Amino acid sequence: MDFIDLSNQDLTQAELSNLDLSHTDLANSNLYRAGLFKSNLHAANLQRANLSYSYAIGLNLSDAKLNNAELSYANLYQANLIGADLRQANLHGVNLRGVDFGDTEAFLLSQANFNGSLYDAETNFPNDFDISQFDAHFIGKNSNLQSANLHSAYLRNADLRYANLVHADLRNCNLQHADLRHANLNNANFDSFADFSNADLRHCDFSNTDLSQVLMDNTKFDESTKFPADYPLP
Repeated sequence: MDFIDLSNQDLTQAELSNLDLSHTDLANSNLYRAGLFKSNLHAANLQRANLSYSYAIGLNLSDAKLNNAELSYANLYQANLIGADLRQANLHGVNLRGVDFGDTEAFLLSQANFNGSLYDAETNFPNDFDISQFDAHFIGKNSNLQSANLHSAYLRNADLRYANLVHADLRNCNLQHADLRHANLNNANFDSFADFSNADLRHCDFSNTDLSQVLMDNTKFDESTKFPADYPLP
């Protein structure tokens, strides 16, 4: 395809989903909260670009240049980052669940900031890259997420069975279809909207939690679910 120069552009909240933007120059561009659902940014130049809070599920960033890019709180669920250069990039709070890094050279990742990022058993890190060197959050069965900042996290379909979410910040979280059986959510923070639609809440403990801002359409619960005493059952 022809070379496209979109460098130094303000693309705040732009809708760029399902597009072929491979090899596009987006260096220094502002893609804050942009829609990039399943777009192709293979080998694109995103050096110093701002992709924070972007909706980038299934995005192809293979071989992309992301040096010094701002990716904080981006939703990269099931994205392809094989061969991506993330040196000095900020991935604080980014959703890396199901992301594939393939056999990317570890030095292209180890200089990035992964603190606060979310990953799960489906996240494929290179064999010589150790995510435990960062303060990242594993999303999975038996996870200890006590007091974790999960504000605005995309946790749809997450396996959070037996997870410790006491005092966790779950404001504006998408927990649709999540499996929360036996999870402890006492005193979790739901001060703004959170969506538990179709989640499995059996044996879940909400006893001391304010659920007034929580949507629970079609949730699965039974007598084992511990709701606050004054909470009207969904």
